[in-house]
Amino acid sequence: MAQWYIRHGSWWMLQWSFNWWVSLGVHVDFRRRASFGPYIDLHFGPAILSLGRHPAYTDEVEKALTFSRGGL
Repeated sequence: MAQWYIRHGSWWMLQWSFNWWVSLGVHVDFRRRASFGPYIDLHFGPAILSLGRHPAYTDEVEKALTFSRGGL
């Protein structure tokens, strides 16, 4: 399983993993949840920069359905 490294603040998160995984693109989520969102993810190579309201938070449903956002 890949080791994700995460650094974050209230409005940003940077996460990366060096496991031969590469992603390029943009993901925008306009939904606002109780503790986080909306946010935008910028994928570049082995790293993802997330900008938005508490982008490091991920609820249990999101963790179960997604793997491209490491989250806390």
